[in-house]
Amino acid sequence: MSLPAAGARRTDAGMGMGQVSSWSRDIRFGSGLILLTFVTLHLLNHAMGIFGVVVMERAQNWRYELWHSWPGTIALYGAFIVHPVFALVRVAQRRTFKMPLREMLQIALGLTIPLLLVDHIVSTRVLGSYFGVDESYRAVLRRLWPDRAILQTVLMLLVWTHGIIGIHFTLRSRDAYRYWRDPFLLGAILIPLLALIGFAVAAREVQLMGMPSEHASVAQTAMFERDVMWAKGSFYGLVGVFLLFIGVREVRVRMTRQITVRFVGHGTRRLAPGPTVLEMFRRFGIPHAALCGGRARCATCRVLVMDGIDKLPPPAMNEARLLKRIAAPEGVRLACQIRPRDDLQVQLLLASRLKAGVVKVFEPDEAIGKRGLTVMVADLRAFSSLSERQQPQELIGLINRFFDEMSQAITAHDGRIDAFYGDGFMAVFGLEGPKARGAQAAVTAAADIVRAVEALNREFGAALPLPLRIGIGIHTGEAITGAVENDNLGRREITVGETVMIASQLESATRRVLADVVVSEETIRSTGRNYAGTTSLKISIRGREKPLTSYGFASAPELVRRKREDDAMPPTPAEKAAGEAPAEQHGSGGPG
Repeated sequence: MSLPAAGARRTDAGMGMGQVSSWSRDIRFGSGLILLTFVTLHLLNHAMGIFGVVVMERAQNWRYELWHSWPGTIALYGAFIVHPVFALVRVAQRRTFKMPLREMLQIALGLTIPLLLVDHIVSTRVLGSYFGVDESYRAVLRRLWPDRAILQTVLMLLVWTHGIIGIHFTLRSRDAYRYWRDPFLLGAILIPLLALIGFAVAAREVQLMGMPSEHASVAQTAMFERDVMWAKGSFYGLVGVFLLFIGVREVRVRMTRQITVRFVGHGTRRLAPGPTVLEMFRRFGIPHAALCGGRARCATCRVLVMDGIDKLPPPAMNEARLLKRIAAPEGVRLACQIRPRDDLQVQLLLASRLKAGVVKVFEPDEAIGKRGLTVMVADLRAFSSLSERQQPQELIGLINRFFDEMSQAITAHDGRIDAFYGDGFMAVFGLEGPKARGAQAAVTAAADIVRAVEALNREFGAALPLPLRIGIGIHTGEAITGAVENDNLGRREITVGETVMIASQLESATRRVLADVVVSEETIRSTGRNYAGTTSLKISIRGREKPLTSYGFASAPELVRRKREDDAMPPTPAEKAAGEAPAEQHGSGGPG
């Protein structure tokens, strides 16, 4: 089926909705950042209470200069109005309320916060502006402690949790986030904890000061009650308007025409136009991926539009930018950003299997990302000939010992074995720490592996028709890491990408170049070290026009001897004899 051109006829209504969704998301995020910045500074000011009320008030003076200025006031209260309004717009745009639990939690927090926050704002900023009520920490703490301390604590935790959830799920799809996700989590825990401690310490200090109690005038009380009632009434009245809008819209769409949407592999559905394709997945329990929750910040919900793309609006700014970044082919769109108003046929590109009878949203691993890693691929040579001459019990016992030794050699150098296959395995280095450390660890682990193979030869020598030999390929480059899940196999950490393919081809080349270990030039350069006695090689790599410069390390006995010299360990007599054998028996050199 040919795909129509992307510039064909589009529905104006759908285009408008897409554009609104795009820029309203940016406004909502920007206003949320302003509010979270205010809350963070406020909590850090609370934390100063650990050192006493005087320190809190000194920090408060600096904070007041920022937020009580005209630019600060406009930014703060503008964000305080804009953020909930556009958040309600986001909720009103939903055509299904089947969503992940964390989205439900964030919406519930957003609706609960005004119940407690309005009272705090009116009793401090509003009354302070109109009646000159003391807004210093001493006065505010005296009013809050101890009768309203629990409500204040709950308010602080609600606001902080709501903001942190929003930031986390906004940034977790970015590759750079994995580097500072742990510090971010630490700060998300420490800041409110220190704020609570400072709040309690300073409040007890104020209580011991014996300050005279305050008496609110009739005018102050009346204004407080009026403003709180108007503020809460306005917000929840706005919520009611949105609910009424949603109700009227649902009645209206059910009385209008329906469209047919075919989900390749998941049947055909008829429904009223309006929901995004992602919302359709959720409504009908179709397994799907949606890392960012449908905000056009990731591309995990992308689909291939096989029919009906000419009737869809063009991608809005955020969707177009993301599709360009991932070099999406023609016909690929984000399911969270398209609202079909005519018949459509789509195919999921990133789906998830579901257990029987369970409907859930597939949430990809948060640690997914591309990073600089060193990949090692190793394989026993002539294993087929060996297996033909061994008894099954002996062969399986040998393989168990081999994999046990390999696992120890890899984990001792902070590597991770991603896969065992037959008589070989793939390992990854550099998952933690800089790329240079991972490259060095891989080369050192290769020497330990060769040593382990020689130890196995000594242990099983009498029972083996021919000695064990191993080929190892090592390459450093960008690779994609993450976790995949399967009902039968469970959860597995995997590494994929061109780096894995090159390491595998370097391992295959060890047979041709008569070297037991072949390491790419990129890995050698990443280690920052010089390795004497290596042979420069040019290895042809499938898919690349130019050969890859690599280095063939010495044969297995020679590599063991060098490893022992590096470790200041004398070689055993057997290893010494093996190392002095003619080079052509061990393949110590390259092809000339």
